Order: sequence, then structure tokens, then C-alpha cells
Amino acid sequence: MSRRQALGERIVGVVWDFRHLLLALSVVLAVLSGWAASTVGVDNAVEIWFVEEDPALVAYQEFQDTFGNDEVVVLAFEDPDGLVDDEGLALLRAAGDAAVAVEGIAEAVSLATVQDIRTQDDWLEVGPLVPPEGVSEALAGRILADPLLVGKLVNADGTVALVLARMEALGDIDARRDAILTELETAVDAVGSDYRAAGIGVIYAALNQLSTVDSAVFIVASYSLIVILLWAFFRRLGPLVVTMITVGVAATWLMGAYGAAGRDINMVTMVMPTLVLLIGISDCVHILVHVARQPRVDGESRRDRVVRGVGFMFWPCLFNTLTTATGFAALATAPMRVVRDLGLFSAVGLVAAFVASIVFCTWSLAWERAEPRVAAQGPLQRMVDGLADLGLRKKELVLGLTGVATLAAALGVSRIEVDTYSIDFLLEDHPVRQASEHIEAAFGPYTPLEFVVEAPDAALSPQVLQAVDAWQQAALGDQRVGWSRSVVDVVKKLEQVLGGGDARVPDQAARIDQALLVYGTGSDSDLDDLVDGSDRLRVTFGITMQSAQGIASTVDALQSLHALPPGVTATPAGYLPLYTRMMDYIVRSQITSFGLAFGVVFALIAILFRSIRLAALAVPANLLPVLVTLGAMGLLGVRLDVATVTIAAVVLGLVVDDTVQFLYRLRHELSLTPDDPDAGVRAAVSSVGRSLAITTVVLCLGFSVLGLAQIKSVIWFGLLISLAMGTALVADLLVLPALVGLLRPRLD
Repeated sequence: MSRRQALGERIVGVVWDFRHLLLALSVVLAVLSGWAASTVGVDNAVEIWFVEEDPALVAYQEFQDTFGNDEVVVLAFEDPDGLVDDEGLALLRAAGDAAVAVEGIAEAVSLATVQDIRTQDDWLEVGPLVPPEGVSEALAGRILADPLLVGKLVNADGTVALVLARMEALGDIDARRDAILTELETAVDAVGSDYRAAGIGVIYAALNQLSTVDSAVFIVASYSLIVILLWAFFRRLGPLVVTMITVGVAATWLMGAYGAAGRDINMVTMVMPTLVLLIGISDCVHILVHVARQPRVDGESRRDRVVRGVGFMFWPCLFNTLTTATGFAALATAPMRVVRDLGLFSAVGLVAAFVASIVFCTWSLAWERAEPRVAAQGPLQRMVDGLADLGLRKKELVLGLTGVATLAAALGVSRIEVDTYSIDFLLEDHPVRQASEHIEAAFGPYTPLEFVVEAPDAALSPQVLQAVDAWQQAALGDQRVGWSRSVVDVVKKLEQVLGGGDARVPDQAARIDQALLVYGTGSDSDLDDLVDGSDRLRVTFGITMQSAQGIASTVDALQSLHALPPGVTATPAGYLPLYTRMMDYIVRSQITSFGLAFGVVFALIAILFRSIRLAALAVPANLLPVLVTLGAMGLLGVRLDVATVTIAAVVLGLVVDDTVQFLYRLRHELSLTPDDPDAGVRAAVSSVGRSLAITTVVLCLGFSVLGLAQIKSVIWFGLLISLAMGTALVADLLVLPALVGLLRPRLD
């Protein structure tokens, strides 16, 4: 017996002697963790995706402080007979009044609230668009001919009209958004007319709701499926109960730590409980199956049998935990909190799964009924033996085909599109997605893209406003842009009313100042939302709903269209540019962190096994599943986005587990047959192959329950993980034996 194995048995012996105390402490900790876990909510707030004090985030917050929140809930009302009449305007007014009564809604803009600019005794005045006596036919015609209204608040034929409910610029808007939108929906529903709601906030609220529902579905479905599978494999109730209690306790410890740290789950970290659940099952399966398979020794006590069996598995399970947890912990070096949380708390959860497995398996194995019934031979064992035998007999062919598969996967990887499209996370039949698409089809683009034009002491000069006017007109030639809005529109309207001619920007600065002074006296003037002193003004373009890369492309295209005077700048502002920066952060941070995690994992294998050769053998078996998974994404057109970007790190964390188990056993068997590596491989597969196959089947089918999700990226995540686990089993039982048989390395 090696010193390491002897130490493992001594540790397990202590666990056995204090098993009742350790069990009681584990239960108490689980109860306390359950209370802390109950405080965990859902939070996809802007701040969690950014580095603290990031310039882009600071600029966004400054924009909100200056111009207000640019997040708008679009309420679209539709009537084939038209809405530009007394009845339609009354409906829009009632809906707007209901909206502004909701705490958290700053204002509601519609045709019923628009201020009209007109002359009275040769003087300008600003008043309601709709007079008290109602909408005349002439006024209705003027409304449908007004470029300041058509495409922004009403469509060209007047059959679709919008109420734009703008959120307040609240410091905790992300935490309160769902409640505000729920109250808004209730208030507008009471008006008694059908409508469709859309907007960035509405999409995020739907994703938050689905994240909560999907998390519950994952846990229930995973548990149910795993119970069925483990019953089929163990053929005994005892080990099934032990395994499920163990992983349940580990997952509770994890979420308790997460809640105690004041964290809420998001679209990245929502995979953690399922990850720990399935990793914990792997440890339990390996421990329980090994104890059941070890030969019986005459006169051996129950304590000695359990200590011998669990003690032997202590080190490979610990190595699994250390390598996988360290790989995830490497993500904690990322600058983004959301990625750090994924890495750090996944590592905590994996350590919790290991501790729970040792404590609960050791305690339960005091009764023989906790040992699974293990058949000497069976279809599963014959399959794993056959794969290993094929790898040993057809070494060159297996490795050649592996090389071809690697090249094909690399081709797929080169085709991966790095992008995120929030609304595309929703299934095609989701009401929010259908509402958004219908509004764009019936009304036109509605998503606001903001710019801030900055000209020190000259933002309202004729030269700057004329350049902005030309920019807005040029932008309307882009099919992605449906409308534009700025203080220029107000100035042109004022000039048209004042001069009785065409709408244009006057050449005299005094005329502009006079017009804006009059406009600013209106009771509901929005001048402060359009202009910040004499230095800055806001330009908004209505664009189609697009992905992050699409928005970035649109921003670049719009910036290329302006010809502002020297020294005048136009800077993207508001939420959409922040969104594109956020997606770039997430993807780059994960890719960089994965490279570090990959290096750390295999360096740790070399240190733990004290063998560079073993670490080198582990690389192909673990790199192949990662490449195959990413290659499949590229070939199937699956984006690398905020949900799937974690997949490389998760795949590495999962597949390295079985590889370490196999290599640990392989090294032990090769030490017994140093001159016959083929025999060592066959003995290792005979010993741990069935456990590897069991855990792979459980993991594959367990992650396949993500296919029940209502978020498309999460569905792909589950299916791709299942593909990765199947590939990993083939790599461990086919490619690794072929490499050992061909290279015949000394691993002692």
C-alpha cells in the first residue's frame, strides 16, 4: 500500500469514527444554508456585467442624470378604423394617465399629450395638440401629415398609435423593473382595450421571469431523471437515496453561500446548481461502485471494508475536485463580477460536493444496503471494454480519425459568431417576442438609439443645428432607421409656424433662441430632455431591434453619416451602446479566463500526479470534447453569447472529472504490470469504466433537461453539454487507450 493510499484510509477512518457528529453538522449547515438560499433572487442588472467605474458605465449613468432614463415601454394600440379621432385620443389619454400613475414611470407620451406650436396674433404659443372641442377632420389630416408625429407616435394611416411610458432614472431600476412593469400592465389593462407591450425592459423582464421558472424546472426535472437513471444502474434503493441526499445538500450549501454573499442568480450563474448537482453524482457513483466491487476479505469488519474502499477513492475524488474547482476558480481573475461569481462559487460548490460525498457515503456505508448491486458483466461493461479494446487494437486508425475530427471541429470553431441578441433568447411563440415583431411590422422601428452632440457654448448655433438636421435626414436613408428626433425638429417646426414657409433651421442665432424660449414656456415642454445648456444636445434615432453586433454596425454607420463642424463631436449614448460593450466584455472575459483555466487544470494534474506525462495524456482527452462542442456551435450556427459563452469552461470542468478518475486507476494498474501497458489499460477500464459510463449517461441526460427551457440559448447549452459528455467518454475509453498503447509511456 502506498503512503498516499494509507493517508487516505486514515482520513476516512476519522470520518467513520466521527460520522454521526459530521452528519449532524452537515444537516445543521444545510438548514442554515437553505435559509440563506431563500434570499437569492434574479438580477440581470447592468452593473453586474461591468467592471466597477468602467468609463462606459459612468458615461451611461451621466447620460441618465442629464437627460433622464432612455428606457421606454412601448404600448401599441391598434384599430383598423383609425385612432386619430376623439375616441382614439381618449383611449390614448386614459392609457397614458394609467401609466404615469404607476410609481417608477416618469412620463407617458402619446398623441394625447403632444404640445402643438401655433401662432396667435402674430406670436408663437405652445398648447395641447388636441383642443377641448375635439379632433376635427382638418386636424386629423394635419396630424397624419406631421413628420414630427408620424413614425414616432402614430403610423402613416393612423391605425397604430403608441403610448411611450418612460421609466424613471432610479438607482435600483433593475431590481424594481419587474414590479414596475407588472403594475403598469395591471393599470393599462384596466383601461379595457387590447394593446401590445414591447421594449428592452419588457424583454429583460420576460427573461428574468423565464430564468426563475427555468431554474425550478431544471432542478425538478434533473432530480426526477437522475433518480430514474440511478435506480436503473444501482438496482437498490439505499445508494440512490444516499446519492440524491448528498448532491441535494451540496447544492443547498452552494446556494446558501451565494445568498449569504448577497448575490442573485443571472443568465450566467443560473447553471451553477445543476453543475454541482451533476458533479456531486459523479463522486458518489465512483465511491459507491468501487466499494461494492472490491473483493471481500475474510474476517474484515464493516469499518475496515468501508475505510479501505472509500480511502482508495479519496484521492482520485479529491484530485477531481481540486482540478475542476481550480479551473473554475481561475475565472475569478476576470474583471467582470458576473464571471468572477461563476468561477468562485462554482469552485465552492464543487468542494462542497466532495465534502458531502465523503461524509454521507462513509456514514451510509455502515449498512451494506448502501452498496449498489454491481453485475460482473453487462451491456454497459461490455461497451466500455469494447471501446478500450478497439483503441488498443486499432491505435493508428483511432488516432487518425481523431485527427480528422479535430480538424473538422477546428473548421466549425472558425465559423462561430460571437454575438448576443436578447430578443432571440425568447422562443418564436413567446408573447413578448411576437408583440415586438408585430409592432415593428405594423408601425416601424421603435427602439431608441441615443447620441449626444457636444459643442462647447455652440450646441444651439445655426451651424451645429443645420449639420444635425442634415445628419438626421441622411440617417433616414438607412433601412435600419425609421425616425429621428432632436431639438432640431422643434426649431424647424417653430420656424415653419413663425415664417409660414418650409420647416428649416434659421440662419440667425437670435431667432433660434427666441423660438426655444417660447417653446420652453409650454406647460409640458420636454426641452430639458433634448438640450443640456448651451454645450450638449440629444439626438435619438429609432432603429430596428438588432443583435449587439448589429447595433454596433448601425452606430458606426450613423457616425459615418454626419459632417459636424470642427470641434463638434457626436458620441453614442444611452443603453444600446452600453449593451454592445457589455456583450463584448462578457465574451472576451470568458475566453481569456478559459485560457487561464485550461493551463491551470493541466498544470495541477501534473503537480498532483507528479507526472508531466500524465498531464500530457490528459490534454487530448479533454481538449477534444471542448473543440467538438465549439465546432458544433459553429457548424450549427449557434452564437457564442451571454448564455453559451460559459460552455467551454463548464465542459472542461465536467470532462476532466472522468479523465482524472481513469488516469488515477490507470497509473495504479500500470504499476502492477509495468511491462504490459495493454493489460494495465484493460484492467483500469474493467475497474472504473462502468462508473465512467454511468456518470456520463447521467450527466448527458441530466443536462438534456435544459431542453425544457424557454430560453433558446439555454436549450442549446444543455444539448451541447450532452454532446460534450458523450465525446468525453469516447475520448477517455477510446483515444486515451490508443495513446497509451502507441506511446507506451512510463507513468510511475
